[in-house]
Amino acid sequence: MSSPATTANTGSPKLRDDTTRFLCGAAHRDEHFADAAIREYLVEKTRLIPRSPGVNTGAVLREAVAGRMRRKMRDSALLVLTLVLLLTATAIALVPWLIAALPLAFASAGFTIRPLVRQLSMPTGRGPLIVGTIGGSIALGIVLIKAGSAFESTRYGPRYSDSSDAETVIAIITLVLIFGVLLADRVVVWLLLTKSFRRNRFRTRPGQELWQNEWKVRQLGHGIYANALRLYPDEEDEHAPDDSGRAQVIVYRGYEPFVGSGTMFEPWSMALPLKPAEDEEAKPRLGFTLTELYDHVTNDLVTTGRSPSLSPGHRLRDLTFGDRVVASAVELIDHLGDPETQIVLPDKDKAPVRTVDGSVVDDLVNRPKEWMRHFRSFQVETWDRDVVVSAYLTLGLDNEMLYIEWTPCVLTPIEAKHREIDKWSPQSLRPLGEALLDLLRFPATLPKRFSNAVMWMAPIDQPPGTFVSDKYGARVSIRELASEPSVDNYFQLTDVERYIKVLEARLLRTIGEFLQSKGISVTEFMEQAMQVTNNNVHITGPVIASNIATTGRARTGNVSTGRGKKR
Repeated sequence: MSSPATTANTGSPKLRDDTTRFLCGAAHRDEHFADAAIREYLVEKTRLIPRSPGVNTGAVLREAVAGRMRRKMRDSALLVLTLVLLLTATAIALVPWLIAALPLAFASAGFTIRPLVRQLSMPTGRGPLIVGTIGGSIALGIVLIKAGSAFESTRYGPRYSDSSDAETVIAIITLVLIFGVLLADRVVVWLLLTKSFRRNRFRTRPGQELWQNEWKVRQLGHGIYANALRLYPDEEDEHAPDDSGRAQVIVYRGYEPFVGSGTMFEPWSMALPLKPAEDEEAKPRLGFTLTELYDHVTNDLVTTGRSPSLSPGHRLRDLTFGDRVVASAVELIDHLGDPETQIVLPDKDKAPVRTVDGSVVDDLVNRPKEWMRHFRSFQVETWDRDVVVSAYLTLGLDNEMLYIEWTPCVLTPIEAKHREIDKWSPQSLRPLGEALLDLLRFPATLPKRFSNAVMWMAPIDQPPGTFVSDKYGARVSIRELASEPSVDNYFQLTDVERYIKVLEARLLRTIGEFLQSKGISVTEFMEQAMQVTNNNVHITGPVIASNIATTGRARTGNVSTGRGKKR
């Protein structure tokens, strides 16, 4: 099967790249997101991550690396200052910082008094947080009381030795430096969010600086992951077509195969007996190939968006399509000796290939493997790339039966907390307030800061002579790491329904007309098509009889993920 891997029409309004901006901001603001992105994309050199629609993956990964390195530098400095603080304080006063920090730390972490003992006894979870809070509160309490003593000595005469007063001064200076580091970090993040990642100013490559040392901050740590980052250009164009005639490869781990496309949304399938239209008793003669049917369906679907009234913003005019070769990472490793594996994974010390040529696609179309299959994908980005609707089609054929499988997927908007940066003003006292809160919470964050400073992400251990499938397969895309569980509003919901229903209706009509043109009876096909469109015959769970059934519910409903966030 030789067809362009991706094709798009042009002429509709240009989509803003807000999703990339927001995720770049999230990389500096949300350390869990940044660490998860680095761990999934950059740590394993043999892992193949498919393209994430609606986002510039390279730009986000570079900000994630810079954000992690900035936090490591910050926390390393804070740990050194904390050590100085402990060495210059005596062990007599605990109360002031303890009183100030504990309630705030408990409130921010959702603690109550009742489960306190249980939390302290837990080997993991919030126990270390409480221990760190108590220990740090002791340290700051010492400093504050000693500061008070030093103040009294200036009014009523010396009451401690010169050595003790010197330690107090050092402790106070150290405390000021700790606050200075916390404040500087908050200011840098604020400048990134309100200036570097502001709409119409956002750039993915070094250029004119919007504030001093902007690009030094945004390029921290890039040398550590230089080889891995080269795989993701900082100005990659997610709209750019793949090499002509080549298909993208997806090697997945876990349950859901269409990594990067969001959540599967009411997929369906049907098996259609092929009977001649003129004589129901005669054995049909097959007069077409799967390649012919795929191309006929594709040519028809890409003309769906000719009318602006059919899709808001004329987005269907930009419908893209392409071939996908999807393989299970577990089975790929189990079939290392197979010739098909050599095509996808020619070098076991490197990642699987990103694309394969048309001959591989043709072979999988006619002889799919249980663990590696072909799909023709269709995709439309809408709402300024906030919502992406994809659909995957696969077909099976012999002289007597046609099998059709259609799997729509929905990629929902970025989490609201990452999109609020456009509402913030560059001139604000918020960084100061956040730094003060950081200082109050500082004892509770010591265990986490220690982990940030000294821990490095290591690849999955793979003993010599063995191969671990998780090192090769992808589970989640960078976009899915920060996606909302549902769409934002009613219009987005109805647009998702619109695109899926329009493509689905066009698909069914096209297949019906194609079969009819080949002299095949479409009576049974139309009956099954009516079930799909009216009675919602959908796969709603594991492939068992009770789940492939008529659900009898309207398709309009909450477009929400069927899985939890992947972190």
